[in-house]
Amino acid sequence: MNLHRIDHVSLDVRDRLHTIAWYEEILGLRTAGAPGPVDEPVFLGPRGARLGLFQERAPGLRHIALATDRLGQRRVLDRLARLAVPYRCERHRDHDSLYFADPDGSTLEIMVPST
Repeated sequence: MNLHRIDHVSLDVRDRLHTIAWYEEILGLRTAGAPGPVDEPVFLGPRGARLGLFQERAPGLRHIALATDRLGQRRVLDRLARLAVPYRCERHRDHDSLYFADPDGSTLEIMVPST
């Protein structure tokens, strides 16, 4: 896979509004918009270097998103299928994602912009 960048890290937080205010005050990170439903992220920071905040599960790491190209994502998907590693695909507003867990249970997202 040709890793372009770590696009974002997503966290589940206890109180999303409080956490947004903290990241704004301490790190100067701004949101792209008002928070929506708790199962949809609110992103802080510039595109390509963002934190995604959810308030759906117990606080902690939700996933790490790695950006690549379509061929790189396809190669990872083929490897996962060949090795019988469970995965799921999702289409988002501006990217297509492949999710799976590493051996320790941390979720990775392999994402490709859909534009």
